[in-house]
Amino acid sequence: MNTRVLEEIGLTGAEIRVYLSLLELGDSTRSNIVSKSKISGSKVYDVLEKLQAKGLVAIYTQNKVKHFKPTNPKQILYYLEEKRKEINNVESQAKNILPLLLAQFQASKEEHEVELLTGLKGLEVIFREQIDIMKPGDINYVIGGTKGSEEEAVVAFFQKIHVMREKKRIKSKMLYNLRQKERTERFFGTQQYSHSETRYIKHSSPVSINIYKNRVVIIVFGKTISAIHIKSQDIANSFLEYFNLLWATSTQ
Repeated sequence: MNTRVLEEIGLTGAEIRVYLSLLELGDSTRSNIVSKSKISGSKVYDVLEKLQAKGLVAIYTQNKVKHFKPTNPKQILYYLEEKRKEINNVESQAKNILPLLLAQFQASKEEHEVELLTGLKGLEVIFREQIDIMKPGDINYVIGGTKGSEEEAVVAFFQKIHVMREKKRIKSKMLYNLRQKERTERFFGTQQYSHSETRYIKHSSPVSINIYKNRVVIIVFGKTISAIHIKSQDIANSFLEYFNLLWATSTQ
């Protein structure tokens, strides 16, 4: 196989070997990957974590054993097609939530900032900044996008963010649809992330909301991922009230 394209999107030789091995193996443990890729056991975890950061591998724990699986190879096209995304799709999704944003703008007397970002790279900018500005013990409140993307690259991305929060001891309180409980516990459960607490409600939406400090991030999971990043204490307070109302009616 000609691996030049994989090299040009930023994969190292070791990452290519591990990724191609996973494509053949499917859901695997470390020992199978080491045997197939001929990458040493001491190095393979580091390679897998780098592939996860690129959205090409999903990592989860089952029966206290880490498992690794490749995401859909179509995710590679994300790197090549990002510049060709249709702005009309982004505008259409943004218009759906503009009434809420405009109402908050009119109600707030403080100056605030709003920016629109797209794709996983846009989310990367937002959440790396989140981790930078939050202190150990600070809480990130999440109303999950319960009709959101099931793409494995999205799961892998938020697993990476969870790991970064855990390292800094940032807490998360998350609400998801009750029907998602098994999947959520599998990928984002307290067993893996001790600083996270997850509860469930009968709620269904393609929109995910993160509230922290004086920020609100509204993520729309459509054909293109779009994120509205709002910097405003008044708006953050308003969304936090909404979160607390839902939290009070949630179940563990």
